[in-house]
Amino acid sequence: MSCPGDSCKFDAVLLEAIDEALLVYGENTRSTFYEYFEKALSIAKHEIPNRIEDFSRGLEGLFGLGSKSLEIMVMMQLHLKIGVLWECTLPNQNTRLQKVLPDLTFKEYVTYAKKYFEEVSSYEEQTSILVTEKEARVMYR
Repeated sequence: MSCPGDSCKFDAVLLEAIDEALLVYGENTRSTFYEYFEKALSIAKHEIPNRIEDFSRGLEGLFGLGSKSLEIMVMMQLHLKIGVLWECTLPNQNTRLQKVLPDLTFKEYVTYAKKYFEEVSSYEEQTSILVTEKEARVMYR
């Protein structure tokens, strides 16, 4: 598999986030999960970052509505790993809210995170909302 530098780095970070989210089910279940995806859906673990929509559909087929909870766990782990926190201000409010961009599909969310991971220095200068992994862990506890 060949990919540009930052893209490969993001793919590795995304796979780590997926691994950690799946650990909630235990090590054996995580291994079985990857075997199922490879054998039944022809999606090898290393292909997941490039087949995120297929991955999401596979999760839904396997876990039903529970797939959304797993996707959220992956997104939270991704937040922690890349140290980014998206915020918004509600109309007529002075309070900034932390959010996981709920109006996006899982694929759109991962694409959005990847874009900013790859352009982190430019993104940080424009928005000044990046946080360290340590700060992100405190925020999500």
